[in-house]
Amino acid sequence: MSGPVPSLHRRARRAWLLWGVAMFAYVATVAGRTSFGVASVQAGDRFAVGSAALSVVGMVQLGTYAAAQFPAGLLLDRFGARRMLVGGTALMLVGQLGMAFSSAYGLAVLARVLIGAGDAAIFISVVRLAAAWFPARRVPLITQLTGVLGQSGQVISAIPFFAVLASAGWVPAFGMLAALVFAAGVLCLLLVRDEPHDGLPTGAIPVLASSPLEVLRDVITSPGAWAGLAAHWITLFAVNTYVVMWGVPFLSEGHGLPMGQVSTLLTVQVVFGMALGPAIGTLSGRFPRRRGWILLAGVAPMVVLWVVVLAVPGRHSMLALLPLACALALGAAASGLGFDIARTGVQPMSVGTAVGFVNIGGFGAGLVSVLLVGLVLDALAPAGDPDLGDYRIAFASMGVLFVLGAALLVVAASRGGLRPLPRTPRPLTPAEELSEEQAEARAGAGPAA
Repeated sequence: MSGPVPSLHRRARRAWLLWGVAMFAYVATVAGRTSFGVASVQAGDRFAVGSAALSVVGMVQLGTYAAAQFPAGLLLDRFGARRMLVGGTALMLVGQLGMAFSSAYGLAVLARVLIGAGDAAIFISVVRLAAAWFPARRVPLITQLTGVLGQSGQVISAIPFFAVLASAGWVPAFGMLAALVFAAGVLCLLLVRDEPHDGLPTGAIPVLASSPLEVLRDVITSPGAWAGLAAHWITLFAVNTYVVMWGVPFLSEGHGLPMGQVSTLLTVQVVFGMALGPAIGTLSGRFPRRRGWILLAGVAPMVVLWVVVLAVPGRHSMLALLPLACALALGAAASGLGFDIARTGVQPMSVGTAVGFVNIGGFGAGLVSVLLVGLVLDALAPAGDPDLGDYRIAFASMGVLFVLGAALLVVAASRGGLRPLPRTPRPLTPAEELSEEQAEARAGAGPAA
């Protein structure tokens, strides 16, 4: 048994290293994704447009991201994570440079299209990489860590990006994001590999050659994939509406908070989500048949606090808005359940496409919500100066989308969508099982810490 153990130790260390490199790319992606929402007030002045036109920019980005999920998933299942990570960062690099130097509204829209298209390849590639390198029972936790740690990109957009934007201007701020994406792409090209080739099985999901039509059929007909999409929808669409586009104006223009306090709320949201994510991932992996209850515990506080914040009259202080930030963090962390539900509800050959399909939920509904809020604001304040009452009515319109997503979840769950499919993997030998546990125990104190 002395032979496999060192090899498994090396496998575990390399798995954490590759995941860390891919995570850096995802953090840079999230920073770029959320940067326009932070810069929305300056963008209105730079491009001389109103609320509806600004919402179109956010909608185009999210729409491109959502529409590209299926093609990106199919390409991922066929070509692997490394190529998709490099290609995605290359597209985002061009988009961020376009944002930095564009002064015309149409060019900014085109730049966000490129950013959304590149963004579509990144998260699903990180999740697929984890499924290929880590044991299957660890994947729910790794997926949650990917989602919540990736949201630290919001901290980059809320603090250093905004600081550069305020002090040095538009071009240096978006140029900083372009440099971050470039560094991530180079590291992925040099260090990431799609799957291990050491011949030591760990129960991880291998990269399989498969027919695109067969993969599509498996995903589209799977109640688990639809349940995952609906779970992602109801947990994340309001968070995206808030973070990508309308949260900063709601807090600064609506509630009159200074930008320092706005940045604090956005940062607290990220940090709280990072604390919650591992716990949710552990519960999902340990109790896969109880994910519906875990999902409910993630959604209910967010719905209640949205109702309270929108219903209670008057401007609220930063402390009064802090519970909503924490509830949004809980919703974002719970959105990872959608990937676990879909991953265990389709065949192994379809995991990448299923993850992309689930992503359509929160981001597809999010783009509709971004546009809806912008249209309501323009209808209530055509002069482009909405007050807090206008923001309250506009955000309340999100309730329609929540009801639709919840109805889809109920239908999918009634068809068994929350129950994992039975798997018949080759069992590990006792020596392999023992070696794997030892390797994971040692890796836990290494690069992942």
